[in-house]
Amino acid sequence: MTSDPLYQAVQRYVLRLLGDAELAQDIAQEVFLRRQTQKSIRHERAWAYRTARNLVTDHFRKLGCWGPMAELTDTFPDPSTRFRPVHLAEQKEQIEMLHDKLNDLSPRHREVIRLKFQEGLTYAEIAKIMKATVTTVAWLLRDAIEKLRKELR
Repeated sequence: MTSDPLYQAVQRYVLRLLGDAELAQDIAQEVFLRRQTQKSIRHERAWAYRTARNLVTDHFRKLGCWGPMAELTDTFPDPSTRFRPVHLAEQKEQIEMLHDKLNDLSPRHREVIRLKFQEGLTYAEIAKIMKATVTTVAWLLRDAIEKLRKELR
């Protein structure tokens, strides 16, 4: 099961949301156990991400953190640990500025950016995960990029 590329992608997604490798593995396994009991899944990738997202939301609810995924404090990884470009100080500064601006976006904007650019999902898959229309996803993505452009000028 761990060699399955979709399993690995879901585990990475959950790890980014929770920051706990063991819990991410448990949730990814739960997603794929649930997949075994489904009669038919039309869009398997979107279904897997949506199920993982729901399990993460359930985890936070059990901890007493109410709210849908959009309410969570899902932030992008600290650039000093994830994107550290040691060869150019200027590049590091630009990345840190982008990191700060990404974290200034609303949770929904951060999520749509993450699903599109980090996870490589299509608008349709993102729409299923976020329980939104493709038009809403396109608008959120366009709006997030426009906000980033404006802030980074």
